[in-house]
Amino acid sequence: MGSASQPMLVVKANRALLRKRRSFKEIREAYEGYVNDTELKFKELTPFEQKKIRDKIIQQAKRDRWLEIQNYFIALLILVFLGFLFYALFLD
Repeated sequence: MGSASQPMLVVKANRALLRKRRSFKEIREAYEGYVNDTELKFKELTPFEQKKIRDKIIQQAKRDRWLEIQNYFIALLILVFLGFLFYALFLD
């Protein structure tokens, strides 16, 4: 008969945990000072450095685009080959 009291023990334990929880308002007040003091600082770049980074990004984008085109072409060749193979095996 010990299993009948088990759910009541669980409910009692959950109620005890609920009393220990802090409300959203308390948590917000605790962190309010930290958020206001935090300020992001970014490194200032010269126009030359900006152009250098921009050129690298453009070069990488071109390389990625070319690899994607190559992958599509290879997939197309494989599909054409499989199409001819099935055509030759099953329709002849």
